[in-house]
Amino acid sequence: MTVLDKLLSIIEDMTKKLDDFVEHGYDLSNWRDQLALMHALQVQAQAFIDLCQRLLSNMGIVVEGYSSIARRLREADLVTSDEESFVKSLVGFRNVVVHGYANLDLNVINEILRSRSYRRVLELTLALRDRARQYWDP
Repeated sequence: MTVLDKLLSIIEDMTKKLDDFVEHGYDLSNWRDQLALMHALQVQAQAFIDLCQRLLSNMGIVVEGYSSIARRLREADLVTSDEESFVKSLVGFRNVVVHGYANLDLNVINEILRSRSYRRVLELTLALRDRARQYWDP
């Protein structure tokens, strides 16, 4: 399995696990649910970021830090301006979860889960695979 396919597999797996939580119910006041959900969202975001870095590298595009990923994807015409904003927010979310830059608002987590907006990560990943098929790992 190629690196990009492995990262896609992780994103698919985390999305499925998040779907399972949403379908069967969760309680963000329960620390186990809270930590499990935040971890799944973090792993999904990190796998997406790693995938973008690898894809851009395959295209010969240098990325200096996570903050430039969204811009580089846009400059390569791989994402729309709306998708660029989404990628920026995903990188920011990942930074907050990993580094604790701010207290994570559980209402934000609940909205991500309730609206199933976490699925957008998988949708964008699949779109990137289609848009940059020639640069996907051989």
